[in-house]
Amino acid sequence: MWRLNETSAARNWILLLAAMLVTGLHTDAAAVEKETLAAIKKIGGTVRLVAGNRTEWKVEFHLGGRQLTDKDLVHVAALKNIASLNLRDTEITGDGLVHLKGLTKLEWLHLERTDIGDEGVSNLAGLVNLQYLNLYGTRITDKSLDQLSGLKNLKRLYVWKTGVTDEGVARIEKALPNLKVIRGVDLSNLPASVPSEPEKPGKPIKWIAVSKASEAPKSENGENTEVVFENKSDRKVKIYWVSYGDELKLYGELEPGKTHRQNTYANNTWLISDENDKPLGYFIVGPEKSLAVIPQ
Repeated sequence: MWRLNETSAARNWILLLAAMLVTGLHTDAAAVEKETLAAIKKIGGTVRLVAGNRTEWKVEFHLGGRQLTDKDLVHVAALKNIASLNLRDTEITGDGLVHLKGLTKLEWLHLERTDIGDEGVSNLAGLVNLQYLNLYGTRITDKSLDQLSGLKNLKRLYVWKTGVTDEGVARIEKALPNLKVIRGVDLSNLPASVPSEPEKPGKPIKWIAVSKASEAPKSENGENTEVVFENKSDRKVKIYWVSYGDELKLYGELEPGKTHRQNTYANNTWLISDENDKPLGYFIVGPEKSLAVIPQ
């Protein structure tokens, strides 16, 4: 009986120690994740959980982190459960893509208008869950397409204004039958007599006057869209994006009578102030292209 009790007690101790170890590991992992999120936000990134998913992240730098460089991507690499990553218009190069090799849950990747060439694209070859890849306005050639031909889940590939050729596109489309390669419109092939239509200004959105910045709600998540600010007042104004964390980020100044075209997301809030940072009003962008008229 004594030996039986002794064995049971030992087993209970082992189970208790194992539980303590697992709890400690979870605590350490949570602390590391918290530090990683803080580091990404510090260098201008926005981080949100993917809608309907409590474990995968959506990370973006194109709104407030355009100074992002290759060395900064080490912080992104530390957050493993990234499903969507937007590095558009940042200062990264092909050398920085080595940090993305471990992000195997990545499904959407924006790299457009960055200084990426063939030399770094091989680092993307292991992103087996990638479905969307935008390389518009980069320095890639057919060599990059050949390196991506093993991504069996890839559905959309944007290569407008790059060095790829018809032959390179044909090869990757043959290797990936479910892939659609978007190369944009070749304006040189359009008849010279076809008049260009004036670009529509967008759907007007409501101006909401305020006296305090705190009255402007923080931005909410939505689909990618565009807003055109038109300053119809007689003074220069400042344009601030109200971040997802309720912080103000200056995007520029707008002279009287001028317009400014801005990439944004539906449900994003944009605060307008005077030159002395006195809040004047704000707009909340809708799902369609919006026109935000700043009144007198």
